[in-house]
Amino acid sequence: MLKNFIKQLRITEEELQEELQKYSNITVHTKGDFIIKNDEYIKVLKIVLRGKVRVYQDNEDREILIYYLNDMETCTLSLSACFEDCKSTVNAIVEEDCAILNIPVRFVKDWNFKYKSWNTFTTNTFRESYNHLINQYSNLAFQPLKDRLFDYLVSKASNFIVKKSHQQLARELGTTREVVSRLLKTIEKENKVKLGLKEIIILDKN
Repeated sequence: MLKNFIKQLRITEEELQEELQKYSNITVHTKGDFIIKNDEYIKVLKIVLRGKVRVYQDNEDREILIYYLNDMETCTLSLSACFEDCKSTVNAIVEEDCAILNIPVRFVKDWNFKYKSWNTFTTNTFRESYNHLINQYSNLAFQPLKDRLFDYLVSKASNFIVKKSHQQLARELGTTREVVSRLLKTIEKENKVKLGLKEIIILDKN
């Protein structure tokens, strides 16, 4: 998997390839495992090689979804902490079984100045995360919650089925279960979804 990571990131510097092999390691995690915890110092940069991780913040009894990490992605907030020696402001929990590449933070900053390919990786990570957060802010500011909920369901559907509770959806959208339940009933009346037992079926993606 490390070789695939090196290939996909187009890491051509032999010295960096050797350092990755020498100083990094790969760990395997199952659904529900925390790989980053809020208010803990970031000592290792974690990059998802395979699987899916949900990054979120706690706000009293709610969870605010920041983004999901997929193959070959890392948490931008953790990456920035590598340059400042600060604590994490987010939690990251495994959504789908993962293989994680772990790199001690002491190398992350040095590699950014030493190797062009690593600098490109960190720059792209920051840029893509910034664009995602801007889009997310625009949705929060201008898109009605009902539309955001439906779009979110469509994005998370597998074979037109979403297996998430109303409480899970509420946490990930930063609202309450009661609001989600009410909006789902409205969307069902519009014949866009069908509410089942512990699942939501998408009837119309438009």
